[in-house]
Amino acid sequence: MAELYVNTQSAQSVAGPEEKGGATQVSEYCKDLLTRGREELSVEELRAERYFLQRQRNVEERLKSLTEMKEQLSHELEEKRKLLLLRESQQQVLHAASSQTSDSCQPPAVSSFLIYDESQSTAARPAGNSELLNEIFLQPDDTGLSLKIQFPRPDCPGGTTGDLQTLVDPHPSSVPQEPGSYTTNKLSPIQETSVEAGTWSLLEDQRQDKNQNQNQDQNQSQDQNQEEMEPGPAGGAVDACDPEARQQLLDICDVTSSPGFHCESRPLPPVNSCLQLGGDLYHIYSRVVDEEMFSIYKGATNDDNVLVKVDRCRVPWDFHQFRRLKKNSSVDSLPQISCFLFLDGCITVYTCPPDHMFTELTECEDSVVRKSLLLLQLVLELHSCRLLHAALRPSILVASYRGLNLERVFPVDWSSSVDVDVQLDVTSVQQLSSAHSYIRVGLLEPTSPPQLVDLLGVAETVHLLLTNSRMVLVKDDDGWTAERFSQDESCNMFPGTWKTWSRFFRSLLNASGRCSMSVLSDVMEQLSLLLK
Repeated sequence: MAELYVNTQSAQSVAGPEEKGGATQVSEYCKDLLTRGREELSVEELRAERYFLQRQRNVEERLKSLTEMKEQLSHELEEKRKLLLLRESQQQVLHAASSQTSDSCQPPAVSSFLIYDESQSTAARPAGNSELLNEIFLQPDDTGLSLKIQFPRPDCPGGTTGDLQTLVDPHPSSVPQEPGSYTTNKLSPIQETSVEAGTWSLLEDQRQDKNQNQNQDQNQSQDQNQEEMEPGPAGGAVDACDPEARQQLLDICDVTSSPGFHCESRPLPPVNSCLQLGGDLYHIYSRVVDEEMFSIYKGATNDDNVLVKVDRCRVPWDFHQFRRLKKNSSVDSLPQISCFLFLDGCITVYTCPPDHMFTELTECEDSVVRKSLLLLQLVLELHSCRLLHAALRPSILVASYRGLNLERVFPVDWSSSVDVDVQLDVTSVQQLSSAHSYIRVGLLEPTSPPQLVDLLGVAETVHLLLTNSRMVLVKDDDGWTAERFSQDESCNMFPGTWKTWSRFFRSLLNASGRCSMSVLSDVMEQLSLLLK
């Protein structure tokens, strides 16, 4: 340790000097802070000691915080259990009341029973039959419905019935109330009381009226559905997605002898971090789409990026449709496809071409104009080879890059698609389940050509890419359009391009009576002007 030597006069002002020879020796540091008994610590050891003391205090504070949190959660769990028991008792009351009502309009006197709020003390509960309360108020459940029943009072002349009301909360709270928040006005004890015949008659009348209204609504809904699904002059309402019909068509086309098709005599394998298919090992990174009948995963082999679709249907329809598109495509930038047929489903693998990579369409950093033009090109190719996708949406559309250039957009799900060459009975939109919502609002006629559904799918997808919101349809004097592009005030959001996008949506949404390929060519020409 370095030491400082000063003359005697200057050293007199320093506390605790040490005499050595003719000079005074003064330490640069305070030895008392570094001394532990007879042992002297270094500055680094002192710093380490302080660090570990602070660390120990932090650990103790964290442990104390976690203990308090555990106690709080245990208390909340106990309160929720009490609330659950209370709600179960409410449901039993409703079930008992409805069952007695259905048995007879004039049942005998109701058996005595009691319901108490568990948060009430023992002293707050009435004893004996000293007082008869005439009101029950059941707290709302998760659906937001509550029931209030007022029974006839004992002193009411002639047994006049009280009011019977059903209250509906339009905005039910998603957080249940704590048991301690209930009061005796909201949940009164029910003691030995007889319900007059008039009260039950009123309840029965209201129940019958409700059932009659429900039957009328159901009949109207059935009539409306029957009108929508009624066969038009273009042909019968045949389900274009029927698996058995599709399998018969594929048997005729002999898909199993196509290159890239493999049969496996085992059930669908579980999809984990690795997937073994036909001797190749696929590394699975993430799941990008998860629906009821299929899931889509991103992955890779040792050399290429892949997309893997696991389909719970055993009909290899995606494989057939994509091969049809690839065969008739003029640009050789579509991925390679292979299919593995299992006992309870099939797996379709899309392998990107050399020097290419896949990404979701919604994650592309290219301009919306560029992505829209590639989507229009895809639909134009589909219709030119007499294919319909019928369910275009951003979640199943994938972009293919070569370097930094966006080259292709293609779908990885073909569950709703139609091959017009072999499905000759599909002649109108009413045979496509994805078109029913458009038919209901009047955007499409039941007998409209099925190709129009793809035009609407393009409009929906581009609107989402452009505004990050779903398209809301409106109709004015010039026809149908998107609400965001129906007024001139919206032009501030898209300066310089608003008129082009407005014409784009009007062209796609009012294409009835025109050839779909002609409409697609026109809107592609309009959008191409934005790239110049």
